Amino acid sequence: MHSFFLKKINFDVFEIENEDFHHIKNAIKLKVNEQIICVYENQKYLCTISSILENSYLAKIVSKINFSEKNYKVNLIIGLIREQKWDFVLQKTTELGVDTIIPVEFKRNVVKIDPKKQENKINRWLSICSSAAKQSKRSSIPKITNLVKDLSELNKYKADLNLVCWEEEKNNFVKTELKKEFKTINIVIGPEGGISVDEIDKLKSMGYIMVSLGDNIMRAETVPLFLLSCLNYEKEV
Repeated sequence: MHSFFLKKINFDVFEIENEDFHHIKNAIKLKVNEQIICVYENQKYLCTISSILENSYLAKIVSKINFSEKNYKVNLIIGLIREQKWDFVLQKTTELGVDTIIPVEFKRNVVKIDPKKQENKINRWLSICSSAAKQSKRSSIPKITNLVKDLSELNKYKADLNLVCWEEEKNNFVKTELKKEFKTINIVIGPEGGISVDEIDKLKSMGYIMVSLGDNIMRAETVPLFLLSCLNYEKEV
C-alpha cells in the first residue's frame, strides 16, 4: 500500500497535490476507492481516495493506524562521500530509522560542496529521504542539517550518548555502549579517508566516546548501515 506525507486536511479529508498528485496519477495510477496510507503530523491514517480533481486527489480517513515508535532519537554525523554512495546511505539509513543526518566536511574529505550549491544539494537529499520514508512506511522524514565544517558546531547536537567509530580503537566495542540507557544518540562516521587524529582529539574533548566495530575495516557507506542495524537489534527486536 502506498504512503504519502501530507500537510493539508479538512476535517477527515486529505488533499494530495504537487509531486504526490502527479505520482498517483501518472505512475501508480490509483483510482477512486483505492486505499492509501496518509501520514500527517507523525500519525498514520488508512484512507480511501474519494475524489480526483484537476490538480489534486482527495483521500478520506477510514481509520487511525496504531503503531509503535522507537523511544530514542538517532543523529547520524557523517563525512560526505561520493554522490552515488552518499545517495545510497541517505536511502538506507532512512529505512533503518535515522532521525537527523548531519553532513560533515572532515579534513580528509574527498568530496567538497560549493556553499552556493548547498541549498540545492540539501533539497535533493531531502527528496531521497522522503521517497525512502514513504517506501518504508515511516511516520516521519529524517531532517538534514546544513554542512558542518567546524567540529565545534556539533556542540549544538549533543546527545545522551555520543559515539565515534574509529578503526584505531581496539578495546571499547560498540556493543558495550549500545547496551547503555539513552534517549538520544549521536554516531560519528568519517569519510572515505577516515578521521584525522587531531579531529579525534577534538571529539574526545567534546565528550565523544571512541568505539570499535571489530577487526574488519568497512567502507564508509557500510558503517552507518551496520551501526543502525546493531542499534535496532539491541533496542527494538
